[in-house]
Amino acid sequence: MVHIATVSITTVIFGIASLLLISRARNKLSEGSIKKYMDNFAICLAFIVIFSVWQTARGFFGSGLSVEGHPTYSAYPEYIFIVFAYVAFIVASFRVLKISEEFGFKGEGRKIEQIIKNKPKARKSKRKK
Repeated sequence: MVHIATVSITTVIFGIASLLLISRARNKLSEGSIKKYMDNFAICLAFIVIFSVWQTARGFFGSGLSVEGHPTYSAYPEYIFIVFAYVAFIVASFRVLKISEEFGFKGEGRKIEQIIKNKPKARKSKRKK
């Protein structure tokens, strides 16, 4: 039981520290798609941290997940937080797709590769010794 409590508290501490770091990183970015992505990522992380806090608090106050096979009402918010986190991850993933379209150079990379392949090989310069 002590190990589970330690893991739960450590998880919450790391989650809060991550939120603080994301906030600092976000404040250093100029407006644009990457800052919007950071916002989406922070929302995902916030829901996961809330889930961890709720689960840790529920564990300390002794509220179990189920009573005679039926979940208690204290377990429902956990499910809601996780569902919202996954929805936020979907939005963040969509944002990454848009960023990759905005900054992606895959097409240009193919063109450069074709130019390099079609370029005649330069003559090797002979050094005089």
